[in-house]
Amino acid sequence: MAILNESNTDIDLVVLDVMLPGMNGYAVCEEIRGRGNLIPVVMLTARTLVEDRIRGFNAGADVYLQKPFDLDELLSVIRSLLSRRGNSTESALEESTSNHSGNSFSFGKAHINFDTWEAYCDNRQVRLTALEMKLLRYLIEHEGLVLSRTELLKNVWGMDRAPATRTVDTFMLHLRKLFEANPSEPRHFLSVRGAGYRFISDSTERSELKE
Repeated sequence: MAILNESNTDIDLVVLDVMLPGMNGYAVCEEIRGRGNLIPVVMLTARTLVEDRIRGFNAGADVYLQKPFDLDELLSVIRSLLSRRGNSTESALEESTSNHSGNSFSFGKAHINFDTWEAYCDNRQVRLTALEMKLLRYLIEHEGLVLSRTELLKNVWGMDRAPATRTVDTFMLHLRKLFEANPSEPRHFLSVRGAGYRFISDSTERSELKE
């Protein structure tokens, strides 16, 4: 952790194993994000539970790879994250926001302000990571369309080659837990069998297609 705080340190990306001596990978990632550092973080783990992946993303991980994984897959993820980062994650988010005419959006009991990077649901503030905000923005901009996991990985994560990861599924599950009244019966973040996901702001227009 100390090396990340040195002003002359030129680090572009962090690869974290969950099982570390002393402070675990989740805690390290939380401390990185807590200091306002938006450096890309890849988290590696042998843990298979959905709850573990959600914990990783809640901590601020950009990608969560489950062991065993292929080395080429890891290298592909790293290249994609470095390419996506550009100057900084913040500038990428600002570019995404500036390309949309409306800077706030409401659905259900949620309200999102893309200028202030604030989100509320049922009168409580919701904390979103940069990637969660970018994913939410992309879903809103493409409301009603069925978006494949490959498309989301390419246009939100910047991955030209989709790795064998359930990253998109875990992010969508987390958005449901944050914004849906009943995450097990989503009314806005819908699954489309064999195709991907679909966002609907008006629950009366929801599709009956489910996985």
